Amino acid sequence: MGKTVREIADILGTSPDDLIKEKQRIRDEIKRQNIKVSKQGNKFLIDDSDVEKIVGVLRPKINEESSKNNEENEELLRQIEELKKQNDKLRKDKEDKNEELNRISSKKDDEISKKNEEIRRLNKKIEKYADDFKDLNDKQMQLNNQQQQLQAKILEQTKQLKDSQQKLLDSAERSSQLQDKVDKMENASLWQRIVRKFD
Repeated sequence: MGKTVREIADILGTSPDDLIKEKQRIRDEIKRQNIKVSKQGNKFLIDDSDVEKIVGVLRPKINEESSKNNEENEELLRQIEELKKQNDKLRKDKEDKNEELNRISSKKDDEISKKNEEIRRLNKKIEKYADDFKDLNDKQMQLNNQQQQLQAKILEQTKQLKDSQQKLLDSAERSSQLQDKVDKMENASLWQRIVRKFD
């Protein structure tokens, strides 16, 4: 006869939550002790004498872990109890603070109401200033547009004036050239007039 890993875990009193972990620990112990495993059907069995060896090694470890867990649980319970006391104290402090805040709040209600009224009055002033500023801004934009249009007109008129001045200068130059020719013709000799050579 022999026993499976699951049966060994049951002998050790393993809980369902720890079953996977404990089965792995049993497999590790089988490898550590080089214990031979036989197969019967679809089951892997460990000889009863080897089972006693495995249980003899693992049971003290489990008992030690269980004892340690109990100590940790006791410590956790102590900490929980301490936290409950602290929580009760914090709750009492919170209640005291709330009462104090309620007293202060009742005293401040009138002041808050007055301040709210002052804020509403100031907000109305701000809204009026904002409207006035918008109007001024719109007028400023209109003036800027008019100024830009006026500058464009001035530039165009300046260009036209320069063109006119250039045309007058060109006409004056041509008139001067014609006058020179006329003067040369009037002052030319008879022979120059005949051959039309004035230069």
